[in-house]
Amino acid sequence: MSAAATSVLVPSYRRADTLRHCLESLGAQRTRPGEVIVVWQAEDVATRDAARQVAARAPFPLRVLHAPQAGVLPAENVALAAAQGDVVLLIDDDALAPPDWVARHLAHYADATVGAVGGPADNVRLDGAPYPRRTARRIGRLTWYGKTHGNMYDHPPEWRDRPPIPVDHLVGYNLSFRRAAVGAFEPRLRPYWQLFELDACLQVRRRGYRVLFDFGIVVQHRPTNPAYAGGRDGDLQVKIYNAAYNRALVLAKHSPLPLRAARLAYLLGVGSVGTPGALAFPLAVARFGRPLREVRILWQTWRHHVAGWATGRRATAEVP
Repeated sequence: MSAAATSVLVPSYRRADTLRHCLESLGAQRTRPGEVIVVWQAEDVATRDAARQVAARAPFPLRVLHAPQAGVLPAENVALAAAQGDVVLLIDDDALAPPDWVARHLAHYADATVGAVGGPADNVRLDGAPYPRRTARRIGRLTWYGKTHGNMYDHPPEWRDRPPIPVDHLVGYNLSFRRAAVGAFEPRLRPYWQLFELDACLQVRRRGYRVLFDFGIVVQHRPTNPAYAGGRDGDLQVKIYNAAYNRALVLAKHSPLPLRAARLAYLLGVGSVGTPGALAFPLAVARFGRPLREVRILWQTWRHHVAGWATGRRATAEVP
């Protein structure tokens, strides 16, 4: 696979400065991408102007497109529909790619059985301090009953020498896939579009390809999105209820018939501390307090799990 056959997608919204740094890191690639597509969103003309300024001097073709609706998923779908590469790479506008980023992703596609590749991020706070290191062992897995294990960030430095491993899903700040293996990112997901990467990777696997996680392809990431902050502060619709809806949608869409009942039972009967089911509810009360608020959250989470599951079942007929 040649570098000319690659497209890098960079959705960006109100982070013109970090976008410039991201694009500079792509310009420093030893194997330069065939094209980079930046999608500015809604009325954010500052991002549009910043991308156009970089395009005038970029060492690669840089296309600047517009998504009328603000949001990472609508922007990713605008970019994906326009992408001309056989291999598509995703990176966040608040991430920096190392100089071998494109080359290391691309090398995996010499194996015709590989359909998607991802790697970890080293998260850095705004003051430059690194996040604590994590040593969780289950990485990128989806259990038979529907629990996801991510753990694709802030690994110990020595893990970079580990060989790649097969996984079930990846994360969008450091992800690539064969264009032929993904139709589009699931448009029925709700903001903040949690688990769109899981849906994409399950599309890849449905088409018979493997999904790999390469410990050595590490991007630097400065996360700023409050939707992923812990606790009960902020917009609960986005943080909790939409997240519950999205999880149920993706599981219902991609679960084989023998696993559907178990996975729905897991969502409603167990859940997680963040999006609780019946068994996780006491843990949520212990962590966050305010039992009456947690009762309301439990009820609303149940409702959104059921609604997302119904949407996912309808979507199943559309999956090839």
